[in-house]
Amino acid sequence: MKRIISAFFLLGALLVVACNKPKEVPDKILGQIFHDAMLVNAYLNMHNDFKLDSLNIYEPIFAEYGYTTEDVQYTINNFSRRKSIRLSDVAEYMISLLEQESSALADQVTRQDTIENVAERRFTRTILSDTTIVIAKDEDSVRMRYHLGNISPGLYTITGSYTLDSLDKEPNRRMYIYFEREDSTRQAVINGTLQRRREFSFNQEQTITEADSAIQSLVIDFFHYAREPKKRKVPSMTIHNVKVTYRPPIEECVEMLFREQSQMRIFSDSLINLIESSAR
Repeated sequence: MKRIISAFFLLGALLVVACNKPKEVPDKILGQIFHDAMLVNAYLNMHNDFKLDSLNIYEPIFAEYGYTTEDVQYTINNFSRRKSIRLSDVAEYMISLLEQESSALADQVTRQDTIENVAERRFTRTILSDTTIVIAKDEDSVRMRYHLGNISPGLYTITGSYTLDSLDKEPNRRMYIYFEREDSTRQAVINGTLQRRREFSFNQEQTITEADSAIQSLVIDFFHYAREPKKRKVPSMTIHNVKVTYRPPIEECVEMLFREQSQMRIFSDSLINLIESSAR
């Protein structure tokens, strides 16, 4: 009887030992564990404020797949005794997972860029367009200054060109382009001497943010002086194709595009086709 009881105790002890034996992690699961661990490492490398000694950074990953640290260590140690698959094969599987995600992410970024580009083109509008202006007489001086009010946050693109007669000898002539605030202070975009003897072009962008809410107007002034003279003499010059375009903040453009599309149907086929063809 004692021998039978002892045998049961021995069997029970063996079963406990067997239950505590580490499990072998399947190859694909191990590759997924490696993949998740790589992402955690990448995140930690970007955030150096973590105290790694106080974190069990890998145990939660193992537990998510139903394994322990001992199981993973046991599986890795067993690779040296296996001929059917190598640890490098598991690493290659991990890399393939990362590459698939990278490709999918790149595709999403491309689509997002495409949506933003479509929205930007859709809601960029011209708020000033003036063709060739010939300045020759005193009364033409009023045509040398543009004033645009109702300035909203967004991107302003100011382009144009001019030709100043080479016979004009006034040394202090300047072109001054600026945004003006309620208190009459100015945020300069261009403030430079007018060039002679050739057509001179300008192309300038300026972003106005919500923080610039005090800005009220945009002024383009071709009749400005570095030092105010005793008498203003109108130059002999030609102003070519002055143009100002305005684009709302890109987030607002995207929101307006989606709102516009949703009025027809949740993303019309035309928008989907445009995004997909541009992303290829």
